[in-house]
Amino acid sequence: MKSIALVVALTYSFSFSGFSQDFQADSAEIVRIIQDVFDGMRESDTSKMAPYMHPDVRMQSLNVSENGNNVTQLNGASGWLNAVAQNTGQVWNEEVSNIRILSDGSVATAWMEYKFYLGNELSHCGINSFQFIKIDENWKIIYIIDSRNKNNCQ
Repeated sequence: MKSIALVVALTYSFSFSGFSQDFQADSAEIVRIIQDVFDGMRESDTSKMAPYMHPDVRMQSLNVSENGNNVTQLNGASGWLNAVAQNTGQVWNEEVSNIRILSDGSVATAWMEYKFYLGNELSHCGINSFQFIKIDENWKIIYIIDSRNKNNCQ
C-alpha cells in the first residue's frame, strides 16, 4: 500500500513539475511577444508586430471618462498595424508593468497595466488584456482589449 501511495505521489509530483515548467516557458514566451510588439510600435516597425497577430484578431478599447465608458471597435490588427506603419511623428511608447499570465498551454491571458506616451508626454493609462491561442506551437494574439484613462495616471 505504501508503494502505491509513493507511486501516486511521484506521478502527481512529476505532473505538476512538468506543468509548472511548461507554464514558465509559455509565460516567458508571452512576455517576450508583448515586449516585441511594443518595441515594434515604438520603432514604427510592424515587421516586429505582425508575426504575432492571428489573422482574425479583434481589438477593442474602453475609453474611461467622467461621462461614462465608451467602447470603440478598432479594425483588428490591420488598423493598428497601418497606424503604426504610417506614424512619422512622435514616438508611440507604451510602457507595461505588472504583467500577469494565466495559461493552460493552449489558451493564455496576459493582463498588464500600462502608460502610453506620445513622445515624452503621458497621454493616457489603463489596463491591457491580451488573449493568446497556441497554433502549431506558436502563440498568436487573438484578442486585445484595453481601458484608456486620461485621469489618475501616475
